Amino acid sequence: MSKISRLKQSSLYLEEAVVIDPIFKLTDFRSSYTENLNCFMGLASIPMVNRQELAEAAIRLIELRPLVAGGFVKIYPVTFELERGEGVSFIYSEVGFEDCLPKLVLDKYKLNSVVRSVRVEDGRMLVMRDLYPCRNISVHFQGMESGFVMGYMLNPTKVKPTDKKNVYRFIQEMKSTPPSYENFAAWVNQSVNQTARNHFNELRNRVALCNYFGCMFSTEHYFESELLNMNVGISDIKSNTLNCTMQMDVPFLENVSSSDLMSIRNNDGEAFNAFRAELEKGLRDARSEKDPERVRTIIENTQHELFEVQMSQIAPQVKNIKKMHLAEAAIATAGIGFSVATGGASLLATLISGISACKSWSDYRSKVLSNPCHFIWKVKQKAKG
Repeated sequence: MSKISRLKQSSLYLEEAVVIDPIFKLTDFRSSYTENLNCFMGLASIPMVNRQELAEAAIRLIELRPLVAGGFVKIYPVTFELERGEGVSFIYSEVGFEDCLPKLVLDKYKLNSVVRSVRVEDGRMLVMRDLYPCRNISVHFQGMESGFVMGYMLNPTKVKPTDKKNVYRFIQEMKSTPPSYENFAAWVNQSVNQTARNHFNELRNRVALCNYFGCMFSTEHYFESELLNMNVGISDIKSNTLNCTMQMDVPFLENVSSSDLMSIRNNDGEAFNAFRAELEKGLRDARSEKDPERVRTIIENTQHELFEVQMSQIAPQVKNIKKMHLAEAAIATAGIGFSVATGGASLLATLISGISACKSWSDYRSKVLSNPCHFIWKVKQKAKG
């Protein structure tokens, strides 16, 4: 599912969504330290601005435009709050950073860690499929290779003092021979711990930013979702409803443009709110469930009830109202024709038909709009074209 598709699906429940500015995050340019390190590793020099990433970011902004115009999406430079300074921190742990996080949390990271060997070839960094003793590795977590990755380099390092107090010079020596298995295993374990620590700190900052804005935190990575759900007890109603809604199978949304979806939300606000309330009602039992299969059953049952059963009641009502309008139109036409022949004697008949039309519209609102699935019915009708 694409990011736009996920946003459209979340709009079935969320009032607003804050999205990372895709252009601004490209302004976090490489530091001089990173440039020197790339040169030291033998990597080819690359432009400061990645044109392909810039083009993709521009396309994403264009895709977001209808959602922004519809008042659903707000774009914010989240990465500005997460940027690190140019300085490089050197930290040391006598226990290999085994104490950097609570044991339960660190074990979760280790269980989902993926470590691969890295080779530099022809000025490029190649991430291998396997892990074997080497001097360069890549660490990420299951399902997050494009979300959070860190690289590590193991080379002999000498520390020399300088003329300034508490300022030291670190001299690294490039070596091609792999380390011993014992040293390699200890280094890999330490690297996994540090990656877990760094990711956890970034995740905490993102959650804190959401809390500052009064938003719910949403992530596209299942690992992060599992991590945040550890030992938190029963989730609140809104978070539970959003999580369950995002697990629903709603392929018809692919056939609805973002503009049409926003128009239905904004023009039928009463129906939208009624549908949201019905979602919360149908999915609330999933809050206290621990069994994933039972949660899936609750989601499927709620989706069937709202998207199929209750929606099937709307079409006949709309059809009957359309028939009534056609009959009233015929009465109005006959009344107008009669008035031509008698010089206005049928004005009463025409007015009566108008009153009847008003009553039909009132019936429409009372019968059709009272159905909590009127909102999703209109979305499905738009999907059919």
